[in-house]
Amino acid sequence: MNEILILLVVMFLMNYINFYILGNLMLLMSLYFLKNISWIKWMNMSMGLGNNYYSNYLILMMIWVFGMIFLNFNEMKKNCFMLNLILFFLMLLNFMVMDLLMFYFMYESSLLLIFYMVMEWGYSEDRILAAFYLMFYTLVFSLPMLYLIFKMLESSGSMNFFMLEINKFKFDYFNFIYLLMSFLIKIPMYMFHGWLIKAHVEASFFSSMILASVMLKLGSYGMLRLILIFKNSFINLSYYLIMINLFGMLILSMMCLFQFDMKLIIALSSVIHMGIMSMGMLSGSMIGLLGGLLMMISHGLVSSGLFYLVNEIYKQTNSRIIFVNKGLINLMPSMSMMWFMMCVYNSGAPISLNMVSEIFLLMSLISWYKYLFMFLFFYCLFSFMYSIYLYSFIQFGKIYDFNFNLMNSSLLNYLVLILHLLPLNLFIFKLFF
Repeated sequence: MNEILILLVVMFLMNYINFYILGNLMLLMSLYFLKNISWIKWMNMSMGLGNNYYSNYLILMMIWVFGMIFLNFNEMKKNCFMLNLILFFLMLLNFMVMDLLMFYFMYESSLLLIFYMVMEWGYSEDRILAAFYLMFYTLVFSLPMLYLIFKMLESSGSMNFFMLEINKFKFDYFNFIYLLMSFLIKIPMYMFHGWLIKAHVEASFFSSMILASVMLKLGSYGMLRLILIFKNSFINLSYYLIMINLFGMLILSMMCLFQFDMKLIIALSSVIHMGIMSMGMLSGSMIGLLGGLLMMISHGLVSSGLFYLVNEIYKQTNSRIIFVNKGLINLMPSMSMMWFMMCVYNSGAPISLNMVSEIFLLMSLISWYKYLFMFLFFYCLFSFMYSIYLYSFIQFGKIYDFNFNLMNSSLLNYLVLILHLLPLNLFIFKLFF
């Protein structure tokens, strides 16, 4: 509750606070939140809000990412900042509410704000189509979800997550799959990922950072809550979902090697990482759920950092095409190191949290079915290939245009990137669960 009070105070004082001060306040708030983490299942329950061990880490990552976004807001308008603050507030409540109906309301409200942000601050005229995709994909599955929530209320008499998890709740398969689909679209699962690719490519850098680091985690968190409520239904369904995700991951990994838009490669790699994360969670083992949590945090930080790096180049060259942005190691040598760190961490290199999460997920999947290791071997190989492809193509090679007046970015940009990298490297030193 303390963080909500702090946020309300910040909203009242927004006319008098510098963005740098606000960004630092958010980062300090995340450290305060880290101190309160406990591994009890539910805690701090009051007024329909509560924390659990999953939402705690996700709130921590969200505060950290929004703190880094606010550091870059000096050139943006006040209404943009206000929208981001409201979005942060809604997402914070989303991870804290214990009522399914309230969860649905926060879950869908945050989508409307992202829709407006893509429309208002997108890069090209295609942003209208991207926003339409975003709205259409979600609406088709979100409105029937409201009906199903009321159906659950009618049969169980309670909307509280705690009570729903205790009761062995049952749905027929059609209704259950439709309820699950609204979360699978937000993750997004392969075959329902079209909106994410469009939205990422057209969105502004802060919208991309929020989409990659927090919005996708809303779907993952919602699916986790369903796994805990419908334990028996998932046992029969998980086989089909894992197979779809497995082939989707391999197809998208190969697609990454054909792309020439930097944002598109990062967006596709987001879908791939979310695919293996949902596979690990569906395997049903504790190590799979833990690997899914670590993958959410590590992917949120790495993809957010990569989108930030792409924006740094785009601001100066007005292009995201890798054939145009070649030979950057000659023009932005210090930034090249940051590119290398982010790209290899995206492929799960040591000593990053990505490596730990991938090891946990691979262990859970191979224990679920041992012959999966043949497919997972190719996943690891392709993951490394497209990350190095992205790095080497833009850093080396013949410079496209010597008239590019590329500056080696400001200290603030390096601070933001280091703040992305620090948790990734330091998190693994105390993984005692």
